Amino acid sequence: MKKYLEIILGMILVAIAFNLFITPLKIVIGGTNGLSIIANYLFGINTSMFVALFYVFAFVLNLLFFGIKDTKKLIFGSILYPLLVKIFESIPNYIILDYSNKLLMYLCAAVLIGVGNGLIYREDYIAGGTDVIKKILNKKLKISMGNCVFIIDSIILLSGGFLFGIESILYAIIILYISSKVTDNIILGTSTKKMFYIMTSKPEEVRNYIKNNLGCGITEIDAIGGYSENKYHVLMSVISTRDYIKLKNEINKIDKDVFYVVTDLYYMYYLKGREKYGVN
Repeated sequence: MKKYLEIILGMILVAIAFNLFITPLKIVIGGTNGLSIIANYLFGINTSMFVALFYVFAFVLNLLFFGIKDTKKLIFGSILYPLLVKIFESIPNYIILDYSNKLLMYLCAAVLIGVGNGLIYREDYIAGGTDVIKKILNKKLKISMGNCVFIIDSIILLSGGFLFGIESILYAIIILYISSKVTDNIILGTSTKKMFYIMTSKPEEVRNYIKNNLGCGITEIDAIGGYSENKYHVLMSVISTRDYIKLKNEINKIDKDVFYVVTDLYYMYYLKGREKYGVN
């Protein structure tokens, strides 16, 4: 239930952003929504009608290429998203915005789209539309998914720029960049901790500082250098982001020749493994 509620909420947010910001401003940002803007401009086709027709087309394509079992996954999104686009089509009549402040409008659109896509992708779900074409290129032509996304969305983006001018491309790039960052944050969450991997000739002093001054646990790992094939002892510790600078400065003082790697930590599950592996 939680999964489908998140997917529905994500689609609602994307549909609102499309009708409230993207369509009135005629910004082609890629995907089925971008194609609908182009079709509306060239042929006068209603955007919500085009979205519905294209989703049906993509559904049939998926059925032809991947069969009924795979296509069953698209039924929910292929019906719901076009329906939501139609439902929220008249939202600009109820929420009156000043579209002269374009940058603010684009930022709001980017955040709504980013949050919406993040909720959908976090559940490992695709609704259909141009995502099906990208999947076909990926599976049948062996093109990486990253390149498939780049190729399809670039074609749509450049087509929009040809019709509406170079400025629309620049604004579309801003929306795509910000929305992608927001999507990543929704999927991964906000990193509040750092993971340190430390190789030092003074492990005892580093260990004592982490335990006594920062109150954090340490896991010790035996490692072999891939180039030198020398054996090393690695100290691994998860610390709060606010203590990042403290630990970095201290281990540099303790050992001038220390080697360490720091990464963001988005998720840590240790309740059951805590006692088994001695994690503090």
